Amino acid sequence: MTKKGTSNENVKIDFVSNSAFQKSVKKAKRLQVLLYIFISFVTLIVLMVVTHFGIQYLINEKIEKERIVTSRVMTDNPIKGAAISVYHTRYRHNIFSSESETVLYKTIGDREIVWDIVLKKYPAIGAVEVLDRRSGMVDINRIDPEAQRVVRYNQFNNERIIDFYYPDVDYTFLPQELDIATSLDENMLIEVALSFHEPMAISDLGAVLGYENVDWLWENVKPDTQMQEMDTKQFDPDKVLHGEDAYGYKVSERFPYDKTTIENHLISGAVISGTPQELKRFQQLDMIRASVLGVTIDKY
Repeated sequence: MTKKGTSNENVKIDFVSNSAFQKSVKKAKRLQVLLYIFISFVTLIVLMVVTHFGIQYLINEKIEKERIVTSRVMTDNPIKGAAISVYHTRYRHNIFSSESETVLYKTIGDREIVWDIVLKKYPAIGAVEVLDRRSGMVDINRIDPEAQRVVRYNQFNNERIIDFYYPDVDYTFLPQELDIATSLDENMLIEVALSFHEPMAISDLGAVLGYENVDWLWENVKPDTQMQEMDTKQFDPDKVLHGEDAYGYKVSERFPYDKTTIENHLISGAVISGTPQELKRFQQLDMIRASVLGVTIDKY
Protein backbone atom coordinates (compact mmCIF):
# COMPACT_ATOMS: atom_id res chain seq x y z
CA MET A 1 0.00 0.00 0.00
CA THR A 2 2.85 2.35 0.83
CA LYS A 3 4.63 1.78 -2.48
CA LYS A 4 1.47 2.33 -4.44
CA GLY A 5 0.76 5.63 -2.71
CA THR A 6 4.33 6.82 -3.27
CA SER A 7 4.07 6.03 -6.97
CA ASN A 8 0.90 8.09 -7.34
CA GLU A 9 2.45 11.07 -5.60
CA ASN A 10 5.41 11.08 -8.03
CA VAL A 11 3.19 11.35 -11.06
CA LYS A 12 3.36 14.95 -12.52
CA ILE A 13 1.44 16.61 -15.31
CA ASP A 14 3.79 17.83 -18.15
CA PHE A 15 2.26 21.23 -19.15
CA VAL A 16 5.33 22.27 -21.18
CA SER A 17 4.88 19.44 -23.64
CA ASN A 18 1.21 20.19 -23.99
CA SER A 19 0.36 21.17 -27.57
CA ALA A 20 -2.00 23.95 -26.53
CA PHE A 21 0.71 25.49 -24.34
CA GLN A 22 3.26 25.28 -27.15
CA LYS A 23 0.87 27.07 -29.49
CA SER A 24 0.36 29.83 -26.94
CA VAL A 25 4.13 30.29 -26.53
CA LYS A 26 4.69 30.45 -30.28
CA LYS A 27 1.85 32.94 -30.68
CA ALA A 28 3.29 35.12 -27.90
CA LYS A 29 6.74 35.03 -29.53
CA ARG A 30 5.28 36.00 -32.90
CA LEU A 31 3.39 38.89 -31.32
CA GLN A 32 6.55 39.98 -29.52
CA VAL A 33 8.60 39.89 -32.74
CA LEU A 34 5.88 41.82 -34.59
CA LEU A 35 5.79 44.37 -31.77
CA TYR A 36 9.58 44.78 -31.94
CA ILE A 37 9.40 45.19 -35.72
CA PHE A 38 6.60 47.76 -35.40
CA ILE A 39 8.47 49.74 -32.72
CA SER A 40 11.68 49.64 -34.79
CA PHE A 41 9.81 50.73 -37.92
CA VAL A 42 8.11 53.64 -36.14
CA THR A 43 11.41 54.66 -34.53
CA LEU A 44 13.14 54.54 -37.90
CA ILE A 45 10.42 56.65 -39.54
CA VAL A 46 10.54 59.22 -36.74
CA LEU A 47 14.33 59.30 -36.91
CA MET A 48 14.27 59.75 -40.69
CA VAL A 49 11.69 62.55 -40.45
CA VAL A 50 13.63 64.35 -37.70
CA THR A 51 16.90 63.91 -39.60
CA HIS A 52 15.33 65.13 -42.85
CA PHE A 53 13.87 68.25 -41.28
CA GLY A 54 17.09 68.86 -39.36
CA ILE A 55 19.17 68.62 -42.54
CA GLN A 56 16.76 70.85 -44.46
CA TYR A 57 16.81 73.38 -41.64
CA LEU A 58 20.63 73.59 -41.71
CA ILE A 59 20.65 73.88 -45.50
CA ASN A 60 17.90 76.50 -45.59
CA GLU A 61 19.68 78.53 -42.92
CA LYS A 62 22.75 78.78 -45.17
CA ILE A 63 20.65 79.61 -48.23
CA GLU A 64 18.64 82.27 -46.38
CA LYS A 65 21.78 83.85 -44.89
CA GLU A 66 23.31 84.20 -48.35
CA ARG A 67 20.04 85.45 -49.84
CA ILE A 68 19.83 88.24 -47.28
CA VAL A 69 23.40 89.31 -48.00
CA THR A 70 23.03 89.35 -51.79
CA SER A 71 19.64 91.09 -51.74
CA ARG A 72 20.83 94.15 -49.84
CA VAL A 73 20.40 97.45 -51.66
CA MET A 74 21.71 100.66 -50.14
CA THR A 75 22.05 99.41 -46.56
CA ASP A 76 24.66 100.26 -43.96
CA ASN A 77 26.55 97.06 -44.77
CA PRO A 78 28.49 96.97 -48.06
CA ILE A 79 28.06 93.94 -50.29
CA LYS A 80 30.69 92.19 -52.40
CA GLY A 81 30.86 92.49 -56.18
CA ALA A 82 31.08 95.77 -58.07
CA ALA A 83 27.86 96.50 -59.98
CA ILE A 84 26.91 92.80 -60.00
CA SER A 85 23.32 91.79 -59.18
CA VAL A 86 21.44 88.51 -58.85
CA TYR A 87 18.89 87.85 -61.59
CA HIS A 88 17.47 84.58 -60.25
CA THR A 89 18.50 81.40 -58.44
CA ARG A 90 17.27 77.85 -58.96
CA TYR A 91 17.72 75.12 -56.34
CA ARG A 92 17.93 71.34 -56.63
CA HIS A 93 17.53 69.56 -53.30
CA ASN A 94 19.21 66.27 -52.45
CA ILE A 95 19.13 64.21 -49.26
CA PHE A 96 22.12 65.77 -47.52
CA SER A 97 22.68 68.95 -49.55
CA SER A 98 21.23 71.38 -52.07
CA GLU A 99 22.74 72.79 -55.25
CA SER A 100 21.97 76.19 -56.70
CA GLU A 101 22.37 77.83 -60.09
CA THR A 102 22.50 81.62 -59.84
CA VAL A 103 22.40 83.94 -62.84
CA LEU A 104 24.20 87.24 -62.27
CA TYR A 105 23.84 90.32 -64.42
CA LYS A 106 25.15 93.84 -64.88
CA THR A 107 23.19 96.93 -65.83
CA ILE A 108 25.03 98.94 -68.46
CA GLY A 109 23.20 102.14 -69.26
CA ASP A 110 19.61 101.05 -69.83
CA ARG A 111 20.49 97.46 -70.74
CA GLU A 112 21.14 94.33 -68.74
CA ILE A 113 23.62 91.60 -69.68
CA VAL A 114 24.23 88.19 -68.12
CA TRP A 115 27.57 88.44 -66.36
CA ASP A 116 27.99 85.04 -64.78
CA ILE A 117 26.30 81.74 -63.89
CA VAL A 118 27.45 80.34 -60.56
CA LEU A 119 26.87 76.78 -59.34
CA LYS A 120 27.07 76.21 -55.58
CA LYS A 121 26.64 73.35 -53.16
CA TYR A 122 25.01 73.85 -49.74
CA PRO A 123 25.81 70.87 -47.49
CA ALA A 124 24.02 70.39 -44.21
CA ILE A 125 27.40 70.22 -42.48
CA GLY A 126 30.39 72.10 -43.81
CA ALA A 127 31.06 75.24 -45.79
CA VAL A 128 29.21 76.34 -48.92
CA GLU A 129 31.20 75.25 -51.97
CA VAL A 130 31.42 76.95 -55.36
CA LEU A 131 31.28 74.16 -57.93
CA ASP A 132 31.64 76.24 -61.09
CA ARG A 133 31.68 79.78 -62.45
CA ARG A 134 30.95 80.30 -66.13
CA SER A 135 33.01 83.51 -65.99
CA GLY A 136 36.00 81.38 -65.01
CA MET A 137 37.21 79.80 -61.79
CA VAL A 138 40.71 81.15 -62.47
CA ASP A 139 41.52 84.54 -63.96
CA ILE A 140 43.16 84.69 -67.36
CA ASN A 141 45.46 87.67 -67.00
CA ARG A 142 47.46 89.11 -69.83
CA ILE A 143 49.33 92.36 -70.31
CA ASP A 144 47.74 94.59 -72.88
CA PRO A 145 50.54 96.64 -74.51
CA GLU A 146 48.13 99.38 -75.52
CA ALA A 147 46.51 99.62 -72.08
CA GLN A 148 49.93 99.24 -70.39
CA ARG A 149 48.42 97.05 -67.70
CA VAL A 150 47.09 93.59 -67.03
CA VAL A 151 43.63 93.36 -68.55
CA ARG A 152 41.28 90.63 -67.34
CA TYR A 153 38.40 89.19 -69.35
CA ASN A 154 35.20 87.43 -68.37
CA GLN A 155 35.43 83.94 -69.90
CA PHE A 156 31.64 83.71 -70.24
CA ASN A 157 31.04 86.77 -72.43
CA ASN A 158 34.61 87.94 -73.21
CA GLU A 159 33.96 91.39 -71.71
CA ARG A 160 36.58 93.31 -69.75
CA ILE A 161 36.59 93.03 -65.95
CA ILE A 162 37.02 96.22 -63.95
CA ASP A 163 39.66 96.93 -61.30
CA PHE A 164 40.07 99.66 -58.67
CA TYR A 165 43.20 101.52 -57.57
CA TYR A 166 43.60 102.35 -53.88
CA PRO A 167 43.91 106.04 -52.93
CA ASP A 168 47.03 105.78 -50.74
CA VAL A 169 49.01 103.16 -52.67
CA ASP A 170 51.84 103.99 -55.09
CA TYR A 171 51.60 102.59 -58.64
CA THR A 172 54.02 102.75 -61.55
CA PHE A 173 51.11 103.39 -63.92
CA LEU A 174 47.59 104.71 -63.42
CA PRO A 175 45.21 104.01 -66.34
CA GLN A 176 43.03 106.82 -67.65
CA GLU A 177 40.60 104.82 -69.78
CA LEU A 178 37.64 107.15 -69.32
CA ASP A 179 39.13 109.07 -72.24
CA ILE A 180 38.87 105.92 -74.37
CA ALA A 181 35.26 105.37 -73.29
CA THR A 182 34.17 108.86 -74.31
CA SER A 183 35.77 108.46 -77.75
CA LEU A 184 33.88 105.28 -78.68
CA ASP A 185 30.91 105.10 -81.03
CA GLU A 186 27.80 106.86 -79.73
CA ASN A 187 25.78 103.68 -80.27
CA MET A 188 27.81 101.95 -77.54
CA LEU A 189 27.05 101.58 -73.84
CA ILE A 190 30.18 101.56 -71.72
CA GLU A 191 31.09 100.66 -68.16
CA VAL A 192 33.98 102.44 -66.41
CA ALA A 193 35.42 101.97 -62.91
CA LEU A 194 36.56 105.21 -61.30
CA SER A 195 39.13 105.34 -58.48
CA PHE A 196 39.41 108.53 -56.43
CA HIS A 197 42.50 110.35 -55.19
CA GLU A 198 41.13 110.15 -51.66
CA PRO A 199 38.05 108.72 -49.95
CA MET A 200 35.08 111.06 -49.91
CA ALA A 201 32.04 111.32 -47.68
CA ILE A 202 28.66 110.86 -49.33
CA SER A 203 27.65 114.39 -48.42
CA ASP A 204 30.58 115.74 -50.47
CA LEU A 205 30.42 113.10 -53.19
CA GLY A 206 26.79 113.74 -54.02
CA ALA A 207 27.47 117.37 -54.84
CA VAL A 208 30.48 116.59 -57.04
CA LEU A 209 29.71 113.24 -58.69
CA GLY A 210 25.93 113.28 -58.69
CA TYR A 211 24.10 109.99 -59.19
CA GLU A 212 23.02 110.02 -62.83
CA ASN A 213 24.86 107.25 -64.72
CA VAL A 214 26.36 106.10 -61.42
CA ASP A 215 25.67 102.40 -60.78
CA TRP A 216 27.76 101.49 -57.76
CA LEU A 217 29.97 103.00 -55.04
CA TRP A 218 33.18 101.40 -53.76
CA GLU A 219 34.03 101.52 -50.06
CA ASN A 220 37.51 100.35 -49.10
CA VAL A 221 36.93 98.01 -46.16
CA LYS A 222 40.53 96.82 -45.80
CA PRO A 223 42.07 97.65 -42.39
CA ASP A 224 45.17 99.87 -42.12
CA THR A 225 47.46 96.88 -41.53
CA GLN A 226 46.46 95.32 -44.86
CA MET A 227 46.84 98.64 -46.65
CA GLN A 228 50.38 99.04 -45.31
CA GLU A 229 51.20 95.55 -46.54
CA MET A 230 49.61 96.35 -49.91
CA ASP A 231 51.92 99.33 -50.42
CA THR A 232 55.02 97.16 -49.98
CA LYS A 233 54.19 94.96 -52.98
CA GLN A 234 56.37 95.48 -56.02
CA PHE A 235 54.08 94.98 -59.01
CA ASP A 236 50.93 96.93 -59.88
CA PRO A 237 48.76 93.83 -60.62
CA ASP A 238 49.31 92.71 -57.01
CA LYS A 239 48.11 96.06 -55.68
CA VAL A 240 44.87 96.58 -57.59
CA LEU A 241 41.48 95.52 -56.25
CA HIS A 242 39.46 93.29 -58.56
CA GLY A 243 35.91 94.50 -59.04
CA GLU A 244 34.37 91.18 -58.03
CA ASP A 245 36.25 91.39 -54.70
CA ALA A 246 35.30 95.00 -53.95
CA TYR A 247 32.66 95.95 -51.39
CA GLY A 248 30.19 98.74 -51.86
CA TYR A 249 26.65 99.91 -52.53
CA LYS A 250 24.34 99.62 -55.49
CA VAL A 251 22.91 102.88 -56.82
CA SER A 252 19.62 103.37 -58.63
CA GLU A 253 17.04 106.09 -59.19
CA ARG A 254 14.97 104.57 -56.38
CA PHE A 255 17.95 104.77 -54.02
CA PRO A 256 19.92 107.97 -54.72
CA TYR A 257 22.99 107.52 -52.56
CA ASP A 258 23.14 111.13 -51.43
CA LYS A 259 19.83 110.65 -49.55
CA THR A 260 20.42 107.37 -47.70
CA THR A 261 21.72 105.97 -44.45
CA ILE A 262 25.25 105.41 -45.84
CA GLU A 263 26.06 109.12 -45.72
CA ASN A 264 28.73 108.58 -43.05
CA HIS A 265 30.67 106.06 -45.12
CA LEU A 266 33.79 106.99 -47.07
CA ILE A 267 33.72 106.17 -50.77
CA SER A 268 36.95 105.47 -52.68
CA GLY A 269 35.54 104.88 -56.16
CA ALA A 270 32.50 104.30 -58.32
CA VAL A 271 31.21 102.35 -61.32
CA ILE A 272 29.56 104.46 -64.02
CA SER A 273 27.91 103.46 -67.30
CA GLY A 274 26.19 105.03 -70.28
CA THR A 275 26.85 106.35 -73.76
CA PRO A 276 30.11 108.19 -74.54
CA GLN A 277 28.19 111.47 -74.46
CA GLU A 278 26.71 110.71 -71.05
CA LEU A 279 30.12 109.86 -69.61
CA LYS A 280 31.88 112.98 -70.83
CA ARG A 281 30.89 115.01 -67.79
CA PHE A 282 33.02 112.75 -65.58
CA GLN A 283 36.16 113.78 -67.47
CA GLN A 284 36.04 117.17 -65.79
CA LEU A 285 36.30 115.75 -62.26
CA ASP A 286 39.67 116.31 -60.56
CA MET A 287 38.78 113.73 -57.92
CA ILE A 288 39.42 110.81 -60.34
CA ARG A 289 42.84 109.18 -59.87
CA ALA A 290 42.39 106.26 -62.28
CA SER A 291 39.72 104.90 -64.61
CA VAL A 292 39.39 101.38 -66.01
CA LEU A 293 37.30 100.36 -69.00
CA GLY A 294 34.85 97.53 -68.39
CA VAL A 295 31.90 96.19 -70.41
CA THR A 296 31.26 97.67 -73.87
CA ILE A 297 28.06 96.65 -75.66
CA ASP A 298 25.87 97.88 -78.50
CA LYS A 299 23.11 100.21 -77.40
CA TYR A 300 20.63 98.72 -79.89
